[in-house]
Amino acid sequence: MSKKKVLKRTGIIVISVSITLFISWQLLKELKIESFVVDSIHTELNHYFEDSVHFQIEDMSFRVLAKRINLENVKINLIDDRKDTLASLELPNLNLSWDKYSETFNNQFFKFNTLALQKAKLLLPFDFDKIKRTTASRPSFEGRFELEIKELRVEGGEILFYDEQNSKTGRVKTEYNLFAQDLKFKKGEIPHKFQDVAKDIFLEFHNMSYYLQDNLHKVDIKKLSFNLFKQDITIKSAHFRPIHSPEKFAELKGDQANHIDIYLDSIRLNSMKWQGDSMFSANTIFTNNIELKVTKDKNYPLPDDRFVPVLIEVLKDSKISIDVRKCKVENMNLSYFEIPDGTQKIGTVSITNIEGEISNITNRKDSIEKHGDELVIKASGNLYDKGKLIADIRYDLTSNYGYFKVAGSLEPMSIGAINQYMSKSTPVEITSGQVDELYFTYSGGNKAVHGEMQFKYSDLKIEFNKILNEEEKGDKALSWLANVALSQQNPRKNGKFRIGEIQFNRDTRKSMFSYWSNSLVSGFQSTVGVKKASRVEKLETENDDKNIWQKLGFGKEDESE
Repeated sequence: MSKKKVLKRTGIIVISVSITLFISWQLLKELKIESFVVDSIHTELNHYFEDSVHFQIEDMSFRVLAKRINLENVKINLIDDRKDTLASLELPNLNLSWDKYSETFNNQFFKFNTLALQKAKLLLPFDFDKIKRTTASRPSFEGRFELEIKELRVEGGEILFYDEQNSKTGRVKTEYNLFAQDLKFKKGEIPHKFQDVAKDIFLEFHNMSYYLQDNLHKVDIKKLSFNLFKQDITIKSAHFRPIHSPEKFAELKGDQANHIDIYLDSIRLNSMKWQGDSMFSANTIFTNNIELKVTKDKNYPLPDDRFVPVLIEVLKDSKISIDVRKCKVENMNLSYFEIPDGTQKIGTVSITNIEGEISNITNRKDSIEKHGDELVIKASGNLYDKGKLIADIRYDLTSNYGYFKVAGSLEPMSIGAINQYMSKSTPVEITSGQVDELYFTYSGGNKAVHGEMQFKYSDLKIEFNKILNEEEKGDKALSWLANVALSQQNPRKNGKFRIGEIQFNRDTRKSMFSYWSNSLVSGFQSTVGVKKASRVEKLETENDDKNIWQKLGFGKEDESE
């Protein structure tokens, strides 16, 4: 037989064998491998979920030399009794690779190098209780084999969380990436936590958008990432804001409501634990670069049935067990805009460069017993970018009526700065005046407070700008009388120092910001003479040597010494 004929016959045999092997592989793949994979996963999913699970794979390719398996268009749907989709997973491409056949397929032990998923799409309800699940009574795949995956990657994925299927609100849409190392599923064992199946799991969300159920507010988050084992979460560029302008928002609400717009450049939660809607805890929360803007239009009525609780009432009434050891705030700017009743003028209160710390935020009895019964807020900021305002607020976590106490001070500044708010809400304008020293302390509960204000000021003069009785001279007369009747300085020239009384009964329909600010206004009015003083003392020159806490009545020296 000639060499040419031998080569021809060999070629025909090789081609025939190749075609036979290909057809055999396709039949084996379709009838055996795909069937085994689909049936096994389908059986397992229905074992863990009471609802009906539909599982399918459109195509599977086995690349021998490349040591890789590709699955295309994998779909898992969880269907309820009404045939509605409760949850779903779509995988356009799943890639599974390994290094050595001898290590990967060895006596019921499978060890893969990489499991990569591209553009995985998830549909999930916010409330996982909507999905009926059962606790595993046996190991995964009945302990038939062990599985190890060195690296799991999900890139370019999308998730849609929903409250109600047919509602446009209460929905979160986000992109995500997932990375996990050293996944292990041991034969005969039921995993109970993430640490049982992986060395490390890292999840990152991008461009998250959430429309609240009230159809009035929206939350946007540029980036949210967390490590499930270290339990640290980092949030970048979070923005909570109403969908509408302050004017449209007030019109839609139909009553007095705070239009709140808050932007947080970054938030970091350290050692966070979260169990659905039953428990939340964190060691430290760090926040940085916050812009908080609040607008209220008083041309709308206050609802009679509204009750705004104080902070510890919110904690006590919460169904969630909360325990946060510390929350640190850096570089926060607060702006409050108020439109008084009967006008469209806007009064403004601003505090910039706020630095502070809130500690012992909890409603757990064991935490209160261990760390104390006070929630403490310590903060400082620049009032109207002028004087530094310092406050120490302490809530009694065991109180049944929201008891708290406040101590603070204001550094020297021009009193005229408060005209940005006062002249818009009252007919009074401060034409001159200087804060020399100001200290205050008061306490109370959710309905009333009482305390004192020690306020040194000088050169105080006011003017009535609103024309009364249609005559300008009436304003001038009132201004003159007011400046004669009110003390233009404190202490007076005779050395008498008027100590203001802080006394205010709260309208529980209004916010805590209104409560605190009006409490301080009552002390200011009492100091200048609009209301009765708490007491009048002869100023002692040695008082200037005392620190802030001694001036507020704390840490006084024993008179016997």
